[in-house]
Amino acid sequence: MREKAIELRHLHYFIALAEQLNFSRAAMLCHVSQPPFSVAIQQLESYLGLQLVIRSSRTVELTDAGRDFYRRATQIVRSANQAFIDTQNYAQSQAHRLNIGFHGSMIFRGVTEMVKTFKQQFADVRVSLHEMSSKSQLEAVMTGDLDMGFTHSLASISSHHVGCINLFSERFVLCMPDSFRINASSVDLAKFKEENFIIFDRDASPYYFDTITSICLQAGFSPKIEHHAKQWLTTIALVSKGMGVAIVPECLAQTRIAGAIFRHIDTDIVAYLQCIYARTADQTLIRSMVDIAKSHIRSARLPDD
Repeated sequence: MREKAIELRHLHYFIALAEQLNFSRAAMLCHVSQPPFSVAIQQLESYLGLQLVIRSSRTVELTDAGRDFYRRATQIVRSANQAFIDTQNYAQSQAHRLNIGFHGSMIFRGVTEMVKTFKQQFADVRVSLHEMSSKSQLEAVMTGDLDMGFTHSLASISSHHVGCINLFSERFVLCMPDSFRINASSVDLAKFKEENFIIFDRDASPYYFDTITSICLQAGFSPKIEHHAKQWLTTIALVSKGMGVAIVPECLAQTRIAGAIFRHIDTDIVAYLQCIYARTADQTLIRSMVDIAKSHIRSARLPDD
C-alpha cells in the first residue's frame, strides 16, 4: 500500500513547509538542502494522490487538502514525540524498579519488613511484590518478568540466567483443629495416620507435595489425602474448620487463625527457603536486597519441649 511508503520525515518536512510557506526556509529548518526537500514533498503528494501545495515563482499556498493534512500531520508527529518521551520515561522507571515474587507464607517470615528497610536505603527504587508459587516464580525470573523471588527448595535450578541463594532451613510441624485438645508441644505423627490430610496441591508446588508425603512415609504410613489447597492460609483455614490435619512449615504458627493449633513432629526433613534472582537484573540492587533479606527473612519458631 502507498501509505506504507510515507515516512515520519515526510510529515516533518510538510509541517515545516506549511508553517513557513517557503521551500528554502523550510528546508533549512529541517537541516536538508532544498532539492531533496522538494523531492520529499513531491513524493508525499504522489503517495497521497493529492496536491497539497500550490507553487508559484513567488508564493507557496496550501490547498484545502493541504490544510487538512497539516492538521492531521501535526497530530501524528505530536503523538510520535509523546510516545518517544513516554518510552524513555518507562525505561528509566524500569531501571529503578524491582519486581519480587513471593509465596503467601513469606508474610510470616519478614518480607514486609525487608521491603520497608530496602525502601529506607533506596527511596527512588519502586519495589513491587507479586504473589505466586515457587514454580511460577522460577519461570517468571527466567523470562524477565521478575527480578528476584523467594521460593522453596528449587534444587533443580540449572540456568545461566538464574542465581540462587539458600537463606535458611525450616522445620515442619503438624497443624490440627484445636478440638483435638493436645497440650503437649510435640506429637507422634504416626498416631494421626487415620486422619484426613489436607495437602499442598502438587501442581502448585511439587516440592511441598512430595516432601509432606515423604514425612508421612518416614513416620510409617501413607497419608489419606482428602483435600488439596494451593495456598498455606487456605490449608490452615480448612484445618481450623475441622476438615483434617496438615503438615506445614513452622512459620505458619504465626497466622494465629482461631481453631488451629500447631505441634512439633519428629522428622529431620526440612524446607529450604531460597532467594532466586535474574542475572540480567541490576546486580547492585539485587545484592542489597539479598543482604537485607539475610537479616530480616527468618523462620518463626514454635517453643520447644
